[in-house]
Amino acid sequence: MLRIFHEKFGIRAFAIFAILIFVISSSFTLFFICQQRKSLTDTQIKKGKLLAGILAYSSRLGVFSENEEMLSDPVEGVFQNEGVLEVSVFNLTGELLKSQKRSDVRTTKEDEEVRNRIFEKLRETASPFYLEDKTRWEFWSPVMSASPYLSEESLFFEEAPVQRKGRVIGFVKITLDKKMLDKRLHSLLFKSIMMAIIFFVLGSAAIYLLVKGITRPLNRLTEGVKSLGKKGSVEKIPVETEDEIGKLAEAFNKMAESLKRREAEKEQLERQLRHAQKMEAIGTLAGGIAHDFNNILGAIVGYTELAMLDVPAGTTLQRDLEGVMKATNRAKDLVQQILTFSRDTKQERKPVQLSLIVKEALKMLRSSLPTTIEFHQNIKTGSATVLCDPTQIYQVVMNLCANAAYAMRDKGGELTVSLIDVDIDSEAVMQNPELTPGQYQRLTVSDTGSGMDRATMERIFDPFFTTKAPGEGSGMGLAVVHGIVKSLNGAITVDSEPGKGTTFQVFFPTIQSEAASEPEHFAPPPVGNERVLFVDDEAALAAVGQEMLESLGYDVVARTSSIEALKTFQMQPDRFDLVITDMTMSNMTGADLAREIMRIRPDVPVILCTGFSEAISEEKAKAMGIRAFVMKPVVRREIAEVIRRVLDA
Repeated sequence: MLRIFHEKFGIRAFAIFAILIFVISSSFTLFFICQQRKSLTDTQIKKGKLLAGILAYSSRLGVFSENEEMLSDPVEGVFQNEGVLEVSVFNLTGELLKSQKRSDVRTTKEDEEVRNRIFEKLRETASPFYLEDKTRWEFWSPVMSASPYLSEESLFFEEAPVQRKGRVIGFVKITLDKKMLDKRLHSLLFKSIMMAIIFFVLGSAAIYLLVKGITRPLNRLTEGVKSLGKKGSVEKIPVETEDEIGKLAEAFNKMAESLKRREAEKEQLERQLRHAQKMEAIGTLAGGIAHDFNNILGAIVGYTELAMLDVPAGTTLQRDLEGVMKATNRAKDLVQQILTFSRDTKQERKPVQLSLIVKEALKMLRSSLPTTIEFHQNIKTGSATVLCDPTQIYQVVMNLCANAAYAMRDKGGELTVSLIDVDIDSEAVMQNPELTPGQYQRLTVSDTGSGMDRATMERIFDPFFTTKAPGEGSGMGLAVVHGIVKSLNGAITVDSEPGKGTTFQVFFPTIQSEAASEPEHFAPPPVGNERVLFVDDEAALAAVGQEMLESLGYDVVARTSSIEALKTFQMQPDRFDLVITDMTMSNMTGADLAREIMRIRPDVPVILCTGFSEAISEEKAKAMGIRAFVMKPVVRREIAEVIRRVLDA
């Protein structure tokens, strides 16, 4: 018998599953009985509490006047409920005013002593409670001179608020029989056991049929798997019949197809992983580019500002230099976009007039368009503003126009850009559920290029989806545009047909606020005469920084090495009133230099400048004791104000 059990998989599987079904059915039955017993018990207790509350509420006048006739109806009404053995009403001294009980219920001397203690507890707490033994429940409740419920309906709600007011004027007791509960529990036990037996029988029969259906074709399928394994590849096996063997063969073939799909998915995931790693590497590269580019911008900004100090106001040269400053500010914003790509940065939003940003972007775009494309613009907006990051709007315009130009690269065409105020009402919202009724500015970019079919339009906002040839686009342009518009609570729509061009419409919600503008500084920047140690490993930045600070009146010592700067400070630590240092330097970073300097002189203020660094942030710098954190490129007025704020603190 044991040998058969060991050798026959079907018998062994049937026995195991039968035991498992028995354990499951038994466990479920026990759990069900326990839960139902608790539920029935809780129901009876709730019923007793409710009857006690109703009796205490309806017998107030009868107890107060000690009128037995006025107590008859409330007592009789409660007594008629199923399972009620006894109903009693007492006055404040414990004297029985009205009682109704069944013939088999008797009151003993011991019961009266217990009752006296119950009366004393009810007088002290004025709260209902119940007692329980093997055969019955006793529910006790005080009768209050004022109703503890907000309304009569509150009696029937379990979580009804109770107001403790008035005084105790009597007591009520309701005795419930447990025999009814026992009968229900016995009936429940019988039904549960029968259900468990039925479940076990049906489950065992199902397991028997299942095991029989598996074991019969198992040997033939095993031979097929062995022969398949010898070939070293996953191939389909022939389906010769429609019985169990045929079904298992079909399942095996589906498994083979699934394995092939998984191999293809694995290759796809590997390609995506490589792409993600490439994007991560690009992000790291972007951070490094941002750092170096900020250094270049720093020299341009510094020398331009110094040149503007010697240029008479109102001259052509001054306007040219102001144009250089505007261009460098735009380059600075683009560097921030690079940093946004390389790490998670918070965009600064402010009220701006879109028309100014769009016009500036189109001015730059116009020069890059081929002569085969005719360019038209129609900018007609009021004074309403949009809460946004100007650089993001610039990015939206440039991406949409670049895609339009690409669509007309072969045959040329017309590119039209318009910006107008629109009022979106509830009817228009039905056509575009992403919008809410209100005032918007609508940016429209339309071209007469190749257009798109419906399938392409459904995917144009997917990241990395592109119709361009390899090397001509990353597939991120429209995905970035869509993300920016969504973050501004706007909406974007597209209308296109193959051969008839494409039209993008972007809706930006407006706000009633004045547009933010760069502050115009008519007063000269603050100056000083303190001694400053300026450190930057870029010789050009060290030179322009020294000249810039000297133009503000400071006595400056510039160093291009953090090691040399530390030695200079160590030799004369009391000579300097302020240290300004770059963050990213060889041998010793700006943060390490600041830490060493503050170890020598804890009171010396340090300003840290950086174009990009993942190792330091403004919060970390201030936690180290660094007084100020300045992002490159450094502007003359900005650094002048920061210096005075640090020195005058």
